[in-house]
Amino acid sequence: MNDDEDLSPFIRGKVYVVQKKEGYRFNIDSLFLADFVNIKSSGKLIDLGTGSGIILILLSLKYKNLQFYGLEVQPELYHLAEKNFVINDVKVDLKLVDVKDVKSIYPHQFFDYVVVNPPYFKSGEYKNIQEKIARSEVLATLEDFIKASWYLLKNKGKIFMIVPVERLSETIQLLKNYKLQPKRYRFIHPSVDEKATHFMFEAIKQAKEGGEVVESPLVVYENPKEKKYANYVWNMLENYPEHRQWRI
Repeated sequence: MNDDEDLSPFIRGKVYVVQKKEGYRFNIDSLFLADFVNIKSSGKLIDLGTGSGIILILLSLKYKNLQFYGLEVQPELYHLAEKNFVINDVKVDLKLVDVKDVKSIYPHQFFDYVVVNPPYFKSGEYKNIQEKIARSEVLATLEDFIKASWYLLKNKGKIFMIVPVERLSETIQLLKNYKLQPKRYRFIHPSVDEKATHFMFEAIKQAKEGGEVVESPLVVYENPKEKKYANYVWNMLENYPEHRQWRI
């Protein structure tokens, strides 16, 4: 590792992730999205804006027969993801490219599944440019990610994404504009007494309307003041599938 990096265990040490000490660092949203993904165990899956690679690493624990691909625009995060895939023994075809330029890299309708933890906010104040690019629409908008997903997905292919609730109507409208039909939702609440802050969705390309399902809420904390996780989250952290091996 470089001097400005550290090694973080996650899900009780079942995976290890190199991250910048000062810069973008993944949070538990990545675990929630990986847990939400529900697919067959074969096919090609791409993570758009893979960051440090944590989502693909987590998905590799659930699905042993998928072909994994990743795309990242920031060189520093790209190289971090390279390290993390080696450490966690995950084979990923990783590209350093802007999500708006996917047509220059991949054929149309190349993927069965797309996973996206996109920049959440249209603007904001951040401690450095790496975090600003990862969390706000400096280089790519929510529409850019949805448009790229439409291009990459086969007909009947699936996209999984996590988005702030304040962008719910905008997200659904964009999905419909690009013929991606929402089919499954799950809302994330900090506690049982608080409103949802984020939602996750599964959408299918060129699917018909109808048959939508809203799953039970994902409540993060049983006791927000003490940061005590609710049972479901605790179970994810404790019982997520064991990794094959890791290399340090």
